[in-house]
Amino acid sequence: MKYLFTLALFLSVHFAQAQLYLLNGGIAAARLAAQAASHKKKSPAGKKKTATTPEPAVVVTPVVTPERYVTPFTYHGQAVSRQRTAADKLKGKGATEILALEASLEQSHAALLADSVSSFLPTAHYDAIVAAARKAAATRPGWDYSPYQQELAFYQQEEARRQKAAQPSPAK
Repeated sequence: MKYLFTLALFLSVHFAQAQLYLLNGGIAAARLAAQAASHKKKSPAGKKKTATTPEPAVVVTPVVTPERYVTPFTYHGQAVSRQRTAADKLKGKGATEILALEASLEQSHAALLADSVSSFLPTAHYDAIVAAARKAAATRPGWDYSPYQQELAFYQQEEARRQKAAQPSPAK
């Protein structure tokens, strides 16, 4: 009986971990939205906005820094941030780990776009991405890993959707 409970616990950990990654992705998105709102340009003190003044259109632009390039991509109506760093711009401690993480995520992205029905994120590849992220975070803790977490959470969500769609419906 204890083996049955151990097996059930072991299997439920994977699903709980997937939910936690989705939750972390949502928290990171909320943090980015709050950060974007705090950086919003304030109107000058001399000019007051009136009710007839139209609001400027919101434009989504990639965030470009000397080291990083974050750009959104859209897949079936969902926008997801992808962060890729130029190898010549990334120097210092943890550069190889970050580039390895980005390469793993890029493989997942290519597999996602290659086929819209079949599974694209096997457990072994997912575990390799998580291990690469942990190694990169341990080596370079000051780096912003939230775009990577959001991208991986999206891949998990899409993989779960594909697996659910691939399961045959029970006959009635």
